[in-house]
Amino acid sequence: MALTRALRQQSWPIAGLLAVLLLAGCLQAGPQASRLGAQRYFEGKALALAVATENGDIRRINRLMQEEGVDPDTVFSTEGVPLLAWPLRAERLDSLRAMLENGADPNAHRVDEFTSPLSGKTESRSRNNAMVFAAAMEDSRYLELLLDYGGDPNTRNVSNETLLFQALISQNQWQNIQLLIKRGADINAHAYGLVNTPITWYSTRGAFDRVWWLLQHGADPTVRSRMPEDPPDQGRMVAVEHIYWRPTLPEQIPWQRQCQQWLIDRGISRPPMTEALRKDRQHAHLPYENEDQIPLLAELPATAATPVTDGR
Repeated sequence: MALTRALRQQSWPIAGLLAVLLLAGCLQAGPQASRLGAQRYFEGKALALAVATENGDIRRINRLMQEEGVDPDTVFSTEGVPLLAWPLRAERLDSLRAMLENGADPNAHRVDEFTSPLSGKTESRSRNNAMVFAAAMEDSRYLELLLDYGGDPNTRNVSNETLLFQALISQNQWQNIQLLIKRGADINAHAYGLVNTPITWYSTRGAFDRVWWLLQHGADPTVRSRMPEDPPDQGRMVAVEHIYWRPTLPEQIPWQRQCQQWLIDRGISRPPMTEALRKDRQHAHLPYENEDQIPLLAELPATAATPVTDGR
């Protein structure tokens, strides 16, 4: 009755007013504005899907992917960011799961072709996929979910760096490093360059509890630093040097002792001190000359170490 009275009070034709009301209803039913600026990256139905992921609108996600044909495997921002990465940015695990359940590929990435300024030849470059962004997140559930749906733990980013390295440089996401290794990431793959595997990262930092965990999961401490043209038996074993010589915090000493014993049990002997390690030991007021016949920690009275948990 109220609507009827309102219509009678207007000078507009009823049909015209109904058309206006119908248009207003359609606009209201459309996708809401993105809180994260998705309109700068996507448009049309792809934008609607991005907004639906922000809002956790699972029914709309299902409809857009199942009935309206939005394929996130083929939708990327101008910078090459995949649409599947949007629920990671929005921190909506439910939306990520809905997209994966509807067939989104966690390994989807854009490949760009370009002319090399050095060779003049046409080359290709793979842009980052959702796995790269998830490896850097503090909340490991996103990475775990992508792995559950077939994400490749040995994915590399646009700079040819491993996911393990992405997890390290983003505030040291140790839980993501553990998860990736348990799911099949190559623990001895170089992140870039010549010597930069997880065991060298943590031994250099004196984090011997993590070095011990890595040793138990297949890390090779004998990987040598060398130039590509050098023979395999040349170069320094960086992790071995640090396990034997690196000064560390008191709570890390029991773990360093266990790592040393691991090396001894496998016949991996103590190398000479490098000049950098000698200076570190001198600064820490520890014996620092090779001729001092410094005893191994493994030769000192044992101290029990607390097991490393997955959450460390």
